[in-house]
Parts: sequence; C-alpha cells; structure tokens
Amino acid sequence: MTMAPTIFIVDDDPAYLESISVLIESMGWKTKTFPSADAYLSQFDPALPGCLILDVRMPVTGGLALQESLNKLPLCPAIIIMTGHAEVPTALRAMRQGAADFLQKTFTETELYDAIQRAIAKDAATRQQHERATFLTNLFSQLSTAETDVLKMVLQGETNKKIAAVLDISQRTVEDRRARLMQKLSVTTVADLIRLSIEAGVWKSG
Repeated sequence: MTMAPTIFIVDDDPAYLESISVLIESMGWKTKTFPSADAYLSQFDPALPGCLILDVRMPVTGGLALQESLNKLPLCPAIIIMTGHAEVPTALRAMRQGAADFLQKTFTETELYDAIQRAIAKDAATRQQHERATFLTNLFSQLSTAETDVLKMVLQGETNKKIAAVLDISQRTVEDRRARLMQKLSVTTVADLIRLSIEAGVWKSG
C-alpha cells in the first residue's frame, strides 16, 4: 500500500510555521513541522514520501545548507525553497541544486498548492527511479565474477570463440556462463541484455 505524502516544513518562525501548516492541511495534505534544519535531520526518514518546504534564512543551518546535505544522500526529498527576500541568486542556486520550486513568502494559496503538487510529483518520480536503480543493482549483483567477465566481452560484441580464447576457457563454458547470466538477468536476447546493461550503467553505448 502506497503511503500518503507528507509535507515537511522547516522554519524558525513559530507563528509562520503554524500558519503555513494549517493552510496546507486545509488543502488536504498531512504536515509535519520543524523549527530548525537540525530538528528535521534528526528525524529524517527517506522512506516517507512527500516534499520538504525550507526557509532560506535560519540560524545555525540555513535552507540551502540543508538542501546541500540532503543532496548527498541516496534519496533526496523534493524541496521547495521559501524566502521572504526577493533574491534571484538564491533562487538560482536553489534550482541548480535541484529544488523543485522556489517561493517568496508573499505567495498566493494557488502558487503554494501548485508548487506542492509539482514537488510531490517530482518526489514520486525520483522514488520510482531510485527503486528501479536499486532493483537493477541487485539484479546484476547476482552475477559471479566469471559471469561478469563473460558479460563484459559479450557487450563488446565478441564471439564465443574469442571470449573463450581471451579467458582461456572452453566455448562450452562460455555458452554455459552466457546462458546462466541471461537467465539471472531475465533476458532472452543480446539486444535486451544490452538495453538492460545500459540502463543499469554497466555498459555505455558508443
């Protein structure tokens, strides 16, 4: 069962934090609020879907610094950067670091709603990509070293005869290893093997 998204909000202004939380919950989303970046990080759970709304200007750790920290993790939440200042350089930096959106605190309810919708959609897409990447990593990790050696040469377009000569094994052994690796990867053709290998980052075309 897919979990409903939660909107995490980080702002050092208690009154503002409360007001935006109430507003977002009136739109139908569940919220969770934090008075600082450190408070958010202490409970961060990458398994929870949703998005993160960050205030730029906060003591100790600001919104962009928190964004930088989260970007280093395997699964970074979708982030909406919020500021009370019309700072174009800050907006550009936030977007370059992968922010889903950037809002001034003079935003309208519609702008906030639309930004959250986009961030949730981005979060869902990121999670799907992460799940696929994890699946592929696990899939290829099933291969033995010997099977991986054969795979690399198959992807280079080498014949079984050439592979056998280079690896100093019999063609029958090459055929057996090819069959096993394709079975483990659940592919039936070399074309499918190449596509899967490219997607997994095991091999690059060109």
